[in-house]
Amino acid sequence: MKQKDPNAPYQLHGVNISYFTGKLEAYLRYKDIPHELNDGYDLGRVFFHTGIKKMPAIETARGQWLYDTTPTIRWFETVYPDISITPKSKALSFISLLLEDYGDEWLWRPAMWWRWMPPVSRRALGTRIMRGALGAPALWWYFAQRQSREWLWGDGMSKTNSDSIRDMYFEELEFLESVFAKQPFILGSHPSAADFGYFASMFRHFGNDPDPAEIMRARAPHTYAWLARLWDTKAHDLGTTQKWVFPKGRHWTPLLDRIANDYLPYLQANAEAFRDGKKRFDFVGKNHTFRRTKTTFYRVWCLEVLQRHFRALNARERARVDALFAPVGKISKILSTRPISADMDDLYDLPKPSLKGSHITLTSPRGWRLGAQPRN
Repeated sequence: MKQKDPNAPYQLHGVNISYFTGKLEAYLRYKDIPHELNDGYDLGRVFFHTGIKKMPAIETARGQWLYDTTPTIRWFETVYPDISITPKSKALSFISLLLEDYGDEWLWRPAMWWRWMPPVSRRALGTRIMRGALGAPALWWYFAQRQSREWLWGDGMSKTNSDSIRDMYFEELEFLESVFAKQPFILGSHPSAADFGYFASMFRHFGNDPDPAEIMRARAPHTYAWLARLWDTKAHDLGTTQKWVFPKGRHWTPLLDRIANDYLPYLQANAEAFRDGKKRFDFVGKNHTFRRTKTTFYRVWCLEVLQRHFRALNARERARVDALFAPVGKISKILSTRPISADMDDLYDLPKPSLKGSHITLTSPRGWRLGAQPRN
């Protein structure tokens, strides 16, 4: 008999066009966790209870709070451990976490491009958001300009690299199509953390917004079908017998190249800029370059967590991960280096009791106000 969860039902505070709300909602649906979506822009309530003005956030029936999808899902996995989203192989488990992090953070920039650069998507989403947030849809142009200025032109995008940021979407579709032509989920028969990491951008941005959604339907029907499959699938329907598949095949090579030679070096450069007190830095990777991109303290923590998981692997498991990336370059150098700490572990030790507004002046490491950057 299934044990009753004393923390349920859960209140999911988010917005139904949000990148990370979609990711977390898909996980809750998959695990059949009792929850209700409070669809709205009441960031004040979340801030009052957590000190962080970001969505999504989870409120438990006991009045505790969780935020940030990765540690939130990790906590839910301890409460609902059946049919885990973590492969039993430690090496493959690490790959799953790495892909989740890549999907969360690297695909954020092209997701912003495809939402706020094409005129049709810009107007449609700007109107929808301003209607929901302020009841003023006519101000869509103001919000669209703000978003593109904040997340694109003000964060490393220029006329020189705008097209390459746009094309990051096509790169991911090519990879995902090859995977889903062979198997239902990224690492096999069941969803893993990798699926939910990719789902964030692919569902609520690329698969929902007018321009990229039409491209996905035309160019990547297997990927479009995967979105519906993951949204509709329940873990108990798939059953407890999981067949995990370690990455193999040429279609993986371009993705592994981006991770080894762009994403992880970007995280390292960001961490070094954070350590040196720089608010911006120039990043030059193998395939992508971002000049004067923002130093993001949350991504310092992302790298720190990946390094921690990599160091926890035994020698045989590390060798297996290294062998996977060997054709494109070693990743162990970055992952084995001494971490630069963002001092955020306690912040993400969840769930937290409600602050009840008593600590709304709480500040993050190095003086950033909480709510300014952590978003996933």
